[in-house]
Amino acid sequence: MQLEKKYYTVQDEETLKLLHQHIIDSDVIAVDTETTGLNPRKNKIIGWSVSGDEGVGFYLPTLVFDYKKDDLVLQEINGKSTEVISKNLLKLLIGKKLVFHNASFDIQFIKNYFGVDLLPSVYVDTGLLVHTVYEEGAFGFGTPFGLKSIAIMNQKELGLNVEEAANKEQVELKESIKSNGGSTTKALYEIYKADLDILSKYASADTDLTLRICNLYLKKLKEEGLEKFFFEDEVMPIYREVTVPMESYGVDLDMDLLNNIHDDILEDQKKNKEMVMKSLLDISDVKSWVMDTAFREFPPSHKGNWAQKLIERYSLPLPKSEKTGKYSITQKNVEALDDSVTKEFLLSGDIKLLDELEVARISMSMWKESNNGEYINIQSKKHLGEIVFKYMGIKPKVAGSNTKSGRAKFDMDMVKDLAKEYPWAENLRIYNKLLKIKSTYVDRFRDRNEDGRYYFYFKQNGTVSGRYGSDAQQLPKPLEEGDDAPVIMKYVNIVRAFLTAGKGRKVIDADYESLEPHCFASVTGDKKLQEIFANGLDFYSYVAIQTEELEGVSADKKAPNYLKKVDPNARNKAKAYSLGIAYGMEAYALKMTLGVDQKTAEGLVKGYLDGFPQLKEWRENSRLQVKAHGYIKNYVGRVRHLPKVQKTYIKFQDRMLDWRFRKELEVTYGKDAVLKAYRDYRNGLNNCLNFQLQSLAAAVVNRAALVINRKAKELGIDAVCQAQVHDQLIINVADKDAEMFAPIVQEIMENTTKLPGVTLKAPPEIADNWREGH
Repeated sequence: MQLEKKYYTVQDEETLKLLHQHIIDSDVIAVDTETTGLNPRKNKIIGWSVSGDEGVGFYLPTLVFDYKKDDLVLQEINGKSTEVISKNLLKLLIGKKLVFHNASFDIQFIKNYFGVDLLPSVYVDTGLLVHTVYEEGAFGFGTPFGLKSIAIMNQKELGLNVEEAANKEQVELKESIKSNGGSTTKALYEIYKADLDILSKYASADTDLTLRICNLYLKKLKEEGLEKFFFEDEVMPIYREVTVPMESYGVDLDMDLLNNIHDDILEDQKKNKEMVMKSLLDISDVKSWVMDTAFREFPPSHKGNWAQKLIERYSLPLPKSEKTGKYSITQKNVEALDDSVTKEFLLSGDIKLLDELEVARISMSMWKESNNGEYINIQSKKHLGEIVFKYMGIKPKVAGSNTKSGRAKFDMDMVKDLAKEYPWAENLRIYNKLLKIKSTYVDRFRDRNEDGRYYFYFKQNGTVSGRYGSDAQQLPKPLEEGDDAPVIMKYVNIVRAFLTAGKGRKVIDADYESLEPHCFASVTGDKKLQEIFANGLDFYSYVAIQTEELEGVSADKKAPNYLKKVDPNARNKAKAYSLGIAYGMEAYALKMTLGVDQKTAEGLVKGYLDGFPQLKEWRENSRLQVKAHGYIKNYVGRVRHLPKVQKTYIKFQDRMLDWRFRKELEVTYGKDAVLKAYRDYRNGLNNCLNFQLQSLAAAVVNRAALVINRKAKELGIDAVCQAQVHDQLIINVADKDAEMFAPIVQEIMENTTKLPGVTLKAPPEIADNWREGH
């Protein structure tokens, strides 16, 4: 049975009293804001809504669009500004159990616009609540953790036809905005131009829906025994005390350095592009491609654009059309010209009359003009693919690997492979990398900074494992000498220097050493793996020695026969399987990764599992658990639901992994359905392994950040966790407190989450920018 919906637009004394009483009477209350844009530091709140009971919603408009004035106008109730009224009412929410969907957005807007800080009162963020009990999100319903997506996924349990209502609301809202001259594009969505009654209903429906989803998923949370994990141990404390503060804090940029690097990288791009073009055009096969392409795209003709170019080249005295600006090539006009070979061609179209070199020049000049002034577009995979595969006769890196249109695949892997032999390909590889560095880092910070400050986003439900989905995670890892070309190293390693501590401040930069391998050694319980870290040995070298039974080499970094020194390739090979096999990588995948034969790959897998018997036992036990229960839980309590594994195992057991059995199933279920079921089963068996390690590593970092912020408050220190980048925490601190607080940060990071069998290490560095400390 559906509840009757009671949605109110607060515009008079009577509805204002109802709203006031509703807030007073409600313990748990959903809150949402409507704004002029997405920037909480620059845009305005046009109204806000609350819902303390399912089916009830109030929307209080603060700014309403005046169509005559073509501007937003402040609202009043009985002569009192609704912004002043809002401040007073919002203060009543402090101490309530507040529910938001994407709380960080609304919390920052409310604090910046109204000066009311509701962050300590945030009880539930519904996106995080859903993620905790159903970490895959609403796949198949749009944005995985979007409000409407979640509601549509649960519409039967909610007792609502959300999909139909959501579509109707969106259509109605957009039509209203458009009819009032507003924009509804993704880049500019002028929701404030909708009619007030429509906007109000839309806003109230969202808070009502947020409350319903909260109530539904709190039951699921309890059923799964995850209440403590969500409310006390990890999810909401980290969100309130780490995630939202990081998003709202931002980071100072060194704008002078940023602008100088922008100019430098443009110059280096130009140089490398010129070298690519010169090197390519010195190759006869490439010249043939340019000429053939020019003739194909602009074949000689006594009509059309080619003829126009010919006339222009020889400055023939033909009249031009006033309308089109083109030469008039009528027979009469051409016949009036002085006798010449060109005249004869324009009359007859006989290409043999023209000099071959002149014909080539015209077609090639037209091709060059059409291609942005270049004979080759070195960013075009089509151009380069034709040149490399068809004209130079080089075979594709992976045989039979084609694009959707059927062309041999030309990609960055191909460029990297060609760079070993061809200088132009190496310059192209560098050019492509410079383009990426410029767009991903330099341009982003230059274009999106706000008065010299940049604000990262941190999506706490951005990954299945609980690691942040964040643009801060995209910061490049520093390169060491020999890792890449010097010009690439220069720009990759300068990026973090853009991010500074700020005037009178420092950053404490602490990065866990080999965090995931530490988690791996602890969770598997393998004594040999744990000894690696207890004895300060190199993880990859030890794994290589143990797996391949290497003799005469050591995993001791100080030893003269340290594997990385005497046989770096063997150590690098171990990187491909040291965590991969633990995560479920089998021989075929390892064969493809390393480029070895099947027998060698099988030997590596066997050698690895035999070398670490307790790891092998952990792999088997984890898979047995997920087959039996349909989920796996990590060391600190986060759950990964894998119901398809349990379902498939109950029906077919491990026969699903046998290709002969799958062939039999195809007769009944069809090839595509069987392939999907097999992939889901195989991936699930692997996911139950890697989830335990990746999610534990995430928890170690997140929980340390929480304790660091709490300790700073306890000590009265002006310090805050400014960002998390993979396994690294960056704490921004007043200059005077940095030396004192750094060892406290280290102690917290190394001891907040104790992992059996291993000791975590996170040595801190005090620096003026993010590069110095990393």
